[in-house]
Amino acid sequence: MARNKVIQVACAPELYSNVVDYKKSKNLTSDAEAMRELTLFALRLLAHSDNDDGLSTRELMETILTYVVKNQYTSSLVHYQTFNEGGVDLNKASAKHKEVIEKAEYKISQILNGDK
Repeated sequence: MARNKVIQVACAPELYSNVVDYKKSKNLTSDAEAMRELTLFALRLLAHSDNDDGLSTRELMETILTYVVKNQYTSSLVHYQTFNEGGVDLNKASAKHKEVIEKAEYKISQILNGDK
């Protein structure tokens, strides 16, 4: 049976500290196990980063965020209109929907800009 190859790499104290922090956060048993996970993760990222046709992770997450927030605001609007005892005027409902989507887009921009 072939033995696994060993790679020894010296690293700066800051890098080693980051590896140890990762190891602790993931409850791993050794520095080697932490390095294997981090290396495999980095290699997967590099393997997929050459795909110019696809979305970046950030673009994908921003798209998902946009749909989730708009869906949340629209669901609230539907709930309001469903349980509004006075009935729903379609012109008012259309204007209200536009207002809700604008609020959702504002909230999305706040989140992406790091505002609270």
